[in-house]
Amino acid sequence: MSKVSVIMTSYNKPQYIGKAIEGILKQTFTDFELLLMDDNSNDETQQVIEGFLTDERIKYFRSDITSDSERAEKIRYAALINKALGMISGQYISYATDDNIFRPQRLEKMVDLLESHEDIKIVYSDSMVFSLEAEGKQKSMHRMAKSITWLAPCQVDHCSIMHRADILPVIYDRWGSYWDEDPQFYFIGDARFFWRLNHYWPFYPINEILDDNYITEISLHTQMRAKDNEKNSILRQLPEQKTCRELRQYLRSLNGARK
Repeated sequence: MSKVSVIMTSYNKPQYIGKAIEGILKQTFTDFELLLMDDNSNDETQQVIEGFLTDERIKYFRSDITSDSERAEKIRYAALINKALGMISGQYISYATDDNIFRPQRLEKMVDLLESHEDIKIVYSDSMVFSLEAEGKQKSMHRMAKSITWLAPCQVDHCSIMHRADILPVIYDRWGSYWDEDPQFYFIGDARFFWRLNHYWPFYPINEILDDNYITEISLHTQMRAKDNEKNSILRQLPEQKTCRELRQYLRSLNGARK
């Protein structure tokens, strides 16, 4: 049984996933398990993943999804995370993606805060966001963890949080799932999960950069900007999308405009 369960979702990013996995395996805090949840990626991605599977800390799952219509039925990474949450052994849970790299003390810093403050249920940190654009150009943004927040949706990225496992039954009992798989939230699946969490608990900040996010030409964020692209059959099949504004407005009314 591990102290921390890290859930990483993966789909067709062979050029990035190796570094993402290495970033977790090289953490200064070593009492963790990595649940690597792959959505039936291409052979090139599978070859990279297979190079790490001798590490006993990794639990590997590969879905059998093949068609675009299946991929449009649910938020795929939410479905994979929900499956992983049924497999975890950790007291604390953290999340990663195949284009996100943990800095070495990521788990250690978050565990330390949760261990020293029993009243805190969820923590989040600063992160760096790198947008890799055409012709090799790169832009960067420092996403700051400024304050205790009851408005985490679209303010916090799920690769920058850790929460206690014992809060999950509260979420499941109310909504019948942990993460919402409804495709209306396809582009803001983590925001929808945070919306659920913020019904009960605030997010506490760690004012230090603990992960690096890379937005690439195949990232979901890039697809959002090109959602009218007729070549993307998954996006064409999605229902009308809910917005960050809707989620945050509801939480403001629920929490008396607490921020």
